[in-house]
Amino acid sequence: MMDTSTHIAMGFGLAGLSYLDPAVAANPNLANAVLIGTVIGSNAPDFDYIIKLLKGNGMYTEHHRGVSHSIPALFLWTAALSFLIYLPFSDISFFTLLCWTFAAVFLHIAFDIFNSYGTQAARPFTKKWLSLNFIPLFDPFIMALHIIGFILWMITFSPGFIFFYIYIILFIYLITRFILSRKAIRLAERLADLNGVYTIIPTQSLFHWDIVIETDTVFFVGMVHYRQQKLKVIHHFEKMNAEEAPVLMASKDQNVQHFLANSDHTHIIVQRTEHGFEVRWVDLRFRFKEDYPYMATVLLADNYEVISSHTGWIHKPKKKQEQMLKKTRSQSTTF
Repeated sequence: MMDTSTHIAMGFGLAGLSYLDPAVAANPNLANAVLIGTVIGSNAPDFDYIIKLLKGNGMYTEHHRGVSHSIPALFLWTAALSFLIYLPFSDISFFTLLCWTFAAVFLHIAFDIFNSYGTQAARPFTKKWLSLNFIPLFDPFIMALHIIGFILWMITFSPGFIFFYIYIILFIYLITRFILSRKAIRLAERLADLNGVYTIIPTQSLFHWDIVIETDTVFFVGMVHYRQQKLKVIHHFEKMNAEEAPVLMASKDQNVQHFLANSDHTHIIVQRTEHGFEVRWVDLRFRFKEDYPYMATVLLADNYEVISSHTGWIHKPKKKQEQMLKKTRSQSTTF
């Protein structure tokens, strides 16, 4: 997902851009209503966080960015927010408010498609997760553009023209990132020369891209250096036998089912514990240095009964992480 700060910044940015509309520029009440609509609208699809509060992290992991980011939700969020915002205001154009609120909700969903996590934005036509993998979850360049725009706005420059030019720059930046991401994955395919699934993961650099290559028997996790024309494999994981008893029993856990519903390239790790087994499904797309914090974890007793389970972002102590990974990881290599 794009982080919340970026969505908020884009909501304010759209409010600034709306001053290009003569109706907004001439009516302070309408400008205030549009500001509320774009800021709330740019975050509305993530209101599915209530699932986590009511149903737990496992259910939230599976359904976040699902129905709330779908085609029907795009129109429902827009209509509901616009109507509620319109009520306390008088003498404003409902249609103008509706259009700018729609733009905010639409851009939220679009930017979520652009990163690695993806959304089910094409529901109800398909439940497939759509992810273009070309911008990181937090992009400092996008945030910096908005901060510059807000500073210029504060010193009385016209917000409409400020954000018109900023969004032109942003559009060019997004196109550039998309093109470079396709070139990076083609470079990886050429250098690795392996039959498998290649998934690119954006970093904050335009020229360094994380990558996961999955074959029938092995996961390769590494980085594509586009300028250097190199592919560096950082970790190499042999696939675990999913038919082993601890894995089969742990896979029936509801939290694991939630996790696997929208995770790709999941590596299974089994470790003996004092009281039984610990089984992890680790999503290899989300690497942080030596760590893979996005996972589902199940603790089993010796008789394979589930003691506890958890899913989501789990940051284990470094020593513990090393113990779990060392038996399945190889030394880095460069193509």
